[in-house]
Parts: sequence; C-alpha cells; structure tokens
Amino acid sequence: MADIAETDGTNDNGPEPIVLTYEDVARGVSPGFLAKLERRTVLTREDIRMVISDRTLERRRAEHAHLRLEEADGIARLLRVIAHAIRVFEDERSADKWLRTENPALGGERPIRMARTDIGAREVEGVLSRIEHGVFS
Repeated sequence: MADIAETDGTNDNGPEPIVLTYEDVARGVSPGFLAKLERRTVLTREDIRMVISDRTLERRRAEHAHLRLEEADGIARLLRVIAHAIRVFEDERSADKWLRTENPALGGERPIRMARTDIGAREVEGVLSRIEHGVFS
C-alpha cells in the first residue's frame, strides 16, 4: 500500500481518489493511515465510525495494531464508492454532496450510509453507473 503522505494526492485532473487493493486489505491497514485519509479525502470520522467504532479504533491505535480484515474491507468499500462518485461527478465537492444527500433512487437513503454494507455499496455503485452512462433513475 502506497503511503498517501508520499504523494501530493493530485494528478492533472485534480485530486486523485485513494483506493485500497485486496492485498492492502489482507496485509492490514494501520489506524494512522485512517487519520491521513481523513485529512486527504472526503472520508470523515463519521464515515469511519460506520464500519469501526471509536473504541475499537482507539484500541488498535494503543496496541499499534492493524485493522482486522473486515474493518479494513469496510474502509476499502467506502473509498471505492467515494472514488466512483468522484469519477462520475468529476470533482470531490460534487461527489461529496451527492454521497451525503438523501437519494430517491436509493429509497431516500444517503449513499454514503448505504456504502457501510456490501449490498448497499453495490446499489450505490449501480446508481452511479447509471448516472455515468446517462441513464437517470
């Protein structure tokens, strides 16, 4: 996993979304990486809380332990949905607004909240794909 502190997080098209690979998740994600994510992406503490409780995260930090597989997978899922939204809306601000607004195509749910589960994330990604291809629902 590339340390996000090693790059400026931008490319010619603006901020580059951060995604985690299977290898990153399997190897483990450090709690320190989450703090960097909060500073460098639209991922918030509230978003992280949807998949890892504050108490668990503090325990991981105190023990200098990596996140468990299911915890890291939850973070990877949130980042994947955020990256997809940024790609569709072409900027972080628009993507973040869409992710945090109740959406009729998702039964009135906020997309970022649905992304806390795999099935919810798939539904959000389906709506994003339809938007991306001009099929509005």
